[in-house]
Formats: sequence, structure tokens, C-alpha cells
Amino acid sequence: MLDEPRLAFSFLSRVPLGGKGNVKNIARYFTLVGYGAGLIYWAGRRYLHSDLGALLVIVTGFLLFDLFHFDGLLDTFDGFFNQVGREKCLEIMSKGDTGPFAIFFSFFYCLAFFLAFRSSTPETLLLVSVCGRFSMNILLTFTQPAKPGGLGALMSPYDNRSTVWSAALAAPLIAVSPLHWVVSMGVAVVTGVVMSVAARHKLGGYTGDVLGAACLLSQLAVLICNLYLP
Repeated sequence: MLDEPRLAFSFLSRVPLGGKGNVKNIARYFTLVGYGAGLIYWAGRRYLHSDLGALLVIVTGFLLFDLFHFDGLLDTFDGFFNQVGREKCLEIMSKGDTGPFAIFFSFFYCLAFFLAFRSSTPETLLLVSVCGRFSMNILLTFTQPAKPGGLGALMSPYDNRSTVWSAALAAPLIAVSPLHWVVSMGVAVVTGVVMSVAARHKLGGYTGDVLGAACLLSQLAVLICNLYLP
């Protein structure tokens, strides 16, 4: 019964829980994996109040859960911002080299994440990690793989019921704040749709890198939007 949730953690993080099953089914547990990262951020923000503490917590969270997605974010920056055609863009992203666009935009991403993180409440950071990952479900719902191989294609064909499952797993966080939960899920949906449109326009579909980028961009967007809520 717990094989596929464990597989989701093992596949999407550095937490070696093992597990077995169909990789296509792990998409229904995206938000569940978010609880793991969210609890690290929640505890760190609750008990470590200095800027150094915030930095250490972010590093820990990324090492365990988000570094895999951060690699995708870097490749997506390089691919999407290069003025080249589809095939060349896919080639740039598949090489994994860190180009000027990745360096430039990742610097501002990390800076924005840190500044917003240290101004957020522990409860908000839990919402960020859980709801932010829902954008990957939205991206998969509306987009086909850009190529037959690669990590992204492992999720295809995507079962749209996984989106419902993932949303249901995020639903308990309504208890934190109904308003903040609704806004966070709404931002995740918008981010997923925007990334879907961008991926179809630039690549003809999504890749594993684009999924990772959608996750991190959604988390940042959720983080910033929650700063402006009462």
C-alpha cells in the first residue's frame, strides 16, 4: 500500500525510502512529497530565527528535496531564453551545461527565495512546499512530452486522476488558513498553466527539466504571494 508513496519520495528527493511500482503513478503523490520539504522549512523557520539559520534551512531543504528540481530550473533558463529553434533548445537543455542565462537568472531566483523565506511564517513555508508542487500536476494535465525519451516521458501517458489525488493530499492544509490555501493552490495552477503554454511554444511539450522548473517557480510565486496576504 505504501510502495508507491515511498517510490515517490525516492524518485523526487534524496530520502531513500525505497518503494516499488509504476513510476507513472508517483505524480499523484507530488504534494505528499512536499510535506517532507515543508516540515524542514517549517521547523527551521520556527526554531532558527536568524538570517544564517534561514540560509542553513534552505540549503538543507534543497539538498534533500529541491536540488533535483533546481538542476531542471537551470537547464530551463538556458533553453527558454536562448533565441533558437525547438531542436536546438532541447539540445541545450539535455547537455546540462550551465550557461549565462542559468547563472544570471538563478542568482536572482535564489536571492528572491531567501528574502521572501526569511519574511515568511512557518505555516506559510509548509503551504509553499506542498501547494507549490501541485503546479507539476497542472503542467502534466495540459501538456504532452516534448520527446519520447527522458525523465519527463516516464510520466506519460498521464492519468488526470493523479491531479485530483494530489490536490486531495494538499487539502488538509486548509486548516492552516483557508485563504492562504486557496491562494497558494490558485498560484500553483496559474504557474502550471503558464509553464505549459511556454513549454508547448518553445519545445512542443514538457521535459523533466521543465517539470522541475515549474515546481521551483511555483514555490517562489506562492511564497511571494503569501507575503501580501493578511
